[in-house]
Amino acid sequence: MEWLRGIDWTAVGAMLSGIGTILGACAVIYAARKGSDTFQQWRRQKHEERRIHLAEQILALAYKLKQVIRSIRSPMMMAGEIVAVEANLREKGVIDDSTPEGAKGFLITAQGTLSRSEQFRDDWNKLVDTMPTAKAIFGDEVEQQLNEFWNQRHEIIAAAQNYARIRDLPTEVREDLIKKEIARKEKLEKVLWFGFGENGADAVAEAVDDAVVTLENLLLPIIRSDTPRGTGI
Repeated sequence: MEWLRGIDWTAVGAMLSGIGTILGACAVIYAARKGSDTFQQWRRQKHEERRIHLAEQILALAYKLKQVIRSIRSPMMMAGEIVAVEANLREKGVIDDSTPEGAKGFLITAQGTLSRSEQFRDDWNKLVDTMPTAKAIFGDEVEQQLNEFWNQRHEIIAAAQNYARIRDLPTEVREDLIKKEIARKEKLEKVLWFGFGENGADAVAEAVDDAVVTLENLLLPIIRSDTPRGTGI
């Protein structure tokens, strides 16, 4: 054991202390990196969860608005709805007992469409509120498809407003004027009423359907967890 007596234990202790310090520093660095990786993974997971949730909300809203637009454009008005709309127009002073039946019919149809749209104000407001977030998270294309619902709403409302201005021309008026007014009426009805396009075509319904299909193609892969984009991790 003579060799042990020749060892400078102070130096050995200092060396071991230094090694311990280095190992401790390495452990801190490793833990920091591990913690950073864990945080980044958690952050990515939360971001993907947010994307999935928003994608679900957007598609649910698209399906709802498709039905909303179809309801607004229903060509059938129940007796109770007609009575309520006519009462509203009388209260506003738009029609009275002297209003011709033809003009009254145009006004009731127009106001009925506007009233139906107003019933879904919360859904339209939700659409407007959702578009900026949709653009920020998913880009321009998703926002553009959502904006198509708003565009078709505008088309329907504009058609209703113009329909209220249709004149019920008497038969003694020039034939060309009567034909022009009839053509105008039919053009507006193609927008106002579901399924009234030429040869079964319906430009409003087709625009809405195309928007829904495009949103499905863009968002369903994000929602479905069995796809690479759906997991996001």
